[in-house]
Amino acid sequence: MIHPTPRLRFAPSPTGPLHLGGARTAMYNWAAARAMGGAFLLRIEDTDQARSTDASLQIILAGLRWLGIDWDEGPEKGGDFGPYFQMQRLPLYRAAADRLLASGHAYRCYCSSERIEAVREAQKAAKSSFLGYDGHCRQLTDAQRTDFERQGVVPNVRFRMPEGRALRVHDLILGDVDVNTKDFDDWVMLRPDGVPLYNFACVVDDIGMKITHVVRGNEHFQNGIKQRLLFEALGHECPQFAHIPLILNAEGKKLSKRDADTNMLDYRDKGFPPEAVFNYIALLGWGFSADRDVFSRDEMVQAFRIDGIGKSGAKFDEEKLRWMCGEYVRRWSPAECLERATPWLQSVVPANAFAAHRAWLQNVLACYQERVALLAEFAAKVAWCFADPAMDEAAQKNLAKDPAACDWLRGYADVLAASNAPASFPAPRGAVDTQVVLPTKKDGAPVAAMCDTPAQIEAACRAFTERIGVKFGSFVHPVRAALTGTDKGPGLFDVVFLLGKDTSVRRLRAAADSIAG
Repeated sequence: MIHPTPRLRFAPSPTGPLHLGGARTAMYNWAAARAMGGAFLLRIEDTDQARSTDASLQIILAGLRWLGIDWDEGPEKGGDFGPYFQMQRLPLYRAAADRLLASGHAYRCYCSSERIEAVREAQKAAKSSFLGYDGHCRQLTDAQRTDFERQGVVPNVRFRMPEGRALRVHDLILGDVDVNTKDFDDWVMLRPDGVPLYNFACVVDDIGMKITHVVRGNEHFQNGIKQRLLFEALGHECPQFAHIPLILNAEGKKLSKRDADTNMLDYRDKGFPPEAVFNYIALLGWGFSADRDVFSRDEMVQAFRIDGIGKSGAKFDEEKLRWMCGEYVRRWSPAECLERATPWLQSVVPANAFAAHRAWLQNVLACYQERVALLAEFAAKVAWCFADPAMDEAAQKNLAKDPAACDWLRGYADVLAASNAPASFPAPRGAVDTQVVLPTKKDGAPVAAMCDTPAQIEAACRAFTERIGVKFGSFVHPVRAALTGTDKGPGLFDVVFLLGKDTSVRRLRAAADSIAG
């Protein structure tokens, strides 16, 4: 037997953003299609006209692009099996419904919503094990149907579920599952206005688009039973179904907006590296390797198999996600780190510094690559380089801890002023950029070798503390506070080197003055 080319799809409704669960579903379908050498389609299920918007569609598309999930057919791509928007496929649904009506697999239902609700309330009151449509219109005579239509009642179209039929269905993740149709009612396929409901449109589209595999959330398993029978009624082979477990919160319950950001673009805007988010989401139900969790998209494609997805729900752990983000940040070169962080750095870095002092900026960020997880965190971390910092609580304590700190700061400022440390780097935001960046040769070319290195600055500082009889560990804390406004950050002598001696001297003396009162 010649197997068809694998064709998988992601079919979101444009009624909101791309959330974590949807992103994982898209990712698994995408990876399976790529792994099997098939096609990945994007289909837009926009039949909920009251809630579907183009704005939501654009957010979904942007979320997929940000994660690096590309599609072969669908919006903006076209393809041979379109249209890829359900509201553009209404004639196809009408034709399929007519076929099912003619074959007896469907029937017209004239029941009002009030009657259906009354039936459901009566079933609840009787504590019936079956809640659903009671089949009232299953056996209407032609005369009864004609009478309803004379009254102007426009019917729904319902699928006629087989009565009491035992089925054993195979799921690529769940395995063989036994079900019985007695647990299902005759469900509505087509509304009176000709707009299809999910189960019907889904099957008609999967047939028309030649879908071979359907990977989706476990909450659709019951829908899958209805759909299998509809494929059969329409005379088509059912795709292979794979129902993936839910994403859970820390308590093991279904993840909600209260537990995590669910909009992919929120992660983008907060500076989560997209590769890390992709990597982490992929692990919510599937394992790449027993010995490592960090992998590329290409590695995922090489390793991915649908039947490798687990049956149990996976817990979302933002701490683990942030750890993974940090792993990616640490792997970047300083140049790549600066390129990616630039949108967030623009709030604190002078505009001219991105071009005029690019190497220096890379060095500043390199000091923090071990300390940040999100790109947005860089701005607050490096702000002390560009504006005199406000002292946080820890810095204030360090300045006030020893009464002699005022003299230490002034003395060290004098040592720095006489040193060969770099004179100055980019001025604070709003300042006129007239400072010298590095000493120069006669021809004007900068010569870094003429400057003291961080190691040389440290040696001079240690010599100073020995001369005045101060423990080096005690001395460092107020100096760091004066220069950065906090007690955390890069090595102290990297700080001095990056700030340049002019700014460092000014800040040390200003801090000393503030202590002196």
